[in-house]
Amino acid sequence: MAVTEIVLAVVLFLGMEACLYLYLDSPKRGSLFWKACATLMPVLLCLFGSVRSGGEHYLLLAALCVCLISDVLIGIHFVSGVLSFLTAHILLMVYLVRQAPPTLWSLLPWAVLYGLLWLYYGKEIPTLGKRAVPMCLYPAFLFGMFSLAAALPFLRPGLSSVCLALGAACFCVSDMVLGDGVVHEKQSRLRDHVIMHLYEPAVFLFALSTIW
Repeated sequence: MAVTEIVLAVVLFLGMEACLYLYLDSPKRGSLFWKACATLMPVLLCLFGSVRSGGEHYLLLAALCVCLISDVLIGIHFVSGVLSFLTAHILLMVYLVRQAPPTLWSLLPWAVLYGLLWLYYGKEIPTLGKRAVPMCLYPAFLFGMFSLAAALPFLRPGLSSVCLALGAACFCVSDMVLGDGVVHEKQSRLRDHVIMHLYEPAVFLFALSTIW
């Protein structure tokens, strides 16, 4: 990684953290504008990496752009936001498969995580009404994305693969904390901080993988 890329990554990371502060802790906290601006920082980094690579990462860029749109949608209409994020995960899965073909071992984390989800939330999901279907479908794709990314450091060793795996792990935990809050109808500023300080670094790590 060249000095220019390091400086760019640091500046955009600090910009992301500043926007996160404005979204979470400023007097006008909760503004979807600042939430979108926070995600815009890694999108710009991914754009830089995609252009520099000659188009190799444009699919990842498209996925992160959908994440940015989803950040706004989920604050306006929850189910629409979930479906939009679902689209982002499908794009991420296609991108990850193109990085390294999956193996049977790639399916193991998905099977374990999805099984544990139903074991823990099986009795509560039917009570969610219209949210039940997206709350069942979304984790399937979320865990699929994580499983593909988690296998990458073993299938294609390198810092880029590590960034993708760590980003997927952060994304997965962030969304599960959010989902738990929806299922149990628990919301708090602490929970919001945990969700956003896992989600935004996840998107940033995805973007960082394009310049490493």
